[in-house]
Amino acid sequence: MTKGHKNILGIFTFLPVVMMLVYFAAIVLLIRDALVFKDEDMPFPILGDVLWLVLLALLMGLLSFGLMVYYIIHAINNPQIDNNEKIIWVLLFVLASLVSFPIYWYMRIFKRHEIVTMSAT
Repeated sequence: MTKGHKNILGIFTFLPVVMMLVYFAAIVLLIRDALVFKDEDMPFPILGDVLWLVLLALLMGLLSFGLMVYYIIHAINNPQIDNNEKIIWVLLFVLASLVSFPIYWYMRIFKRHEIVTMSAT
């Protein structure tokens, strides 16, 4: 994997974390709008906020699922990882994906080139 591909994968790996922060900010804006427009029957700003929340949640879910499939396949097919560690990584991907994706990317994909380079010298 080239360094450019590693960096693009890193961007997609950290994107769900960023999207989660944006999601929380959107919830805060939704609460703010609900307090501002509390006397109206059906305020349009609140509906717009809810629509963005739903779209962001769907996008974040699809991206996280795709990354989970990719990282599970990558961990299982990685010959540098023993079987016990593969099981641990798969469990971490399923149970704590937002945290484990960046850690695996950094340890097993991004730093891999530096480890191979250091052992060759």
